[in-house]
Amino acid sequence: MRHLFVLILFVIFPNPVLGQPLQVFIDSNVNQNGQVGLALTMENTGSKPVFHIQPMFHFHHSMSMMTVIRELGPGQSITLENDKHPPVLRIGRYPISARVKYETLFEGGERKTILHTDSFYFEEPVQSQIGGSIQSSGGPASSNLKIMIQNHSDSLKNVRMMLMLPPGMIAEKFNGMMGFTLRGNEKKNFEVTVKRGGDLNEDRFPVRLMVEYGEMLKHYSGEIKGVMQFSPSWYSAKYLPHFTALVVMGLIWMGFYFRFYNSPLNKKGNTNA
Repeated sequence: MRHLFVLILFVIFPNPVLGQPLQVFIDSNVNQNGQVGLALTMENTGSKPVFHIQPMFHFHHSMSMMTVIRELGPGQSITLENDKHPPVLRIGRYPISARVKYETLFEGGERKTILHTDSFYFEEPVQSQIGGSIQSSGGPASSNLKIMIQNHSDSLKNVRMMLMLPPGMIAEKFNGMMGFTLRGNEKKNFEVTVKRGGDLNEDRFPVRLMVEYGEMLKHYSGEIKGVMQFSPSWYSAKYLPHFTALVVMGLIWMGFYFRFYNSPLNKKGNTNA
């Protein structure tokens, strides 16, 4: 009975440690000449070490690979500095992102990727007037992203968009950058199909749409966050063991029920009644 109770708890309350053990933070510093210095901090907040940590900065149309970390134990953190970001010329806010790959075991462990996005500003922290949302639906091989962007100001905006996907994912009809002209308070909807790749043990992945535009000699940027899924909204592959355990538990209970219902003692009791 005790084991059965534990099984029920396991099904109802799935494993709480489903988040990433590796936490990522970005600090930035911009001098008066527009030169940018970045610092990437990675901290292992889990209970086990992680291995082969490969960080990479992504800014504008360029990428910068950083030093590979062999191992990071529980509670350990490390900060890497990067000064390869192109100098910024316009006053305003600029996007920055980091992709960090790591493994859960030294040899043959599960490979995971963290996509962390942030921004920094030069002289003035201007706020973007472009907002929106990302909705997703899909199957095992592809995911359909329904993207909405809206201009919340009265003035026209020529926006550039960049879709940030996990490694191995390929977006159809969205190669690199995409541009739109949005009139005042205008809203636009479009769809993007993403082919699956990379980690096949997961079916939920973060997705970011970076939106930039220039206005009055200033640079504006913002991001729209979403979750890309490769399964129906009510189902996730990571919970397959819990669903399986639930089915097994149901079959066991049905077996107990029919066994008791058809037992001689039960039939005798019903006859005496």
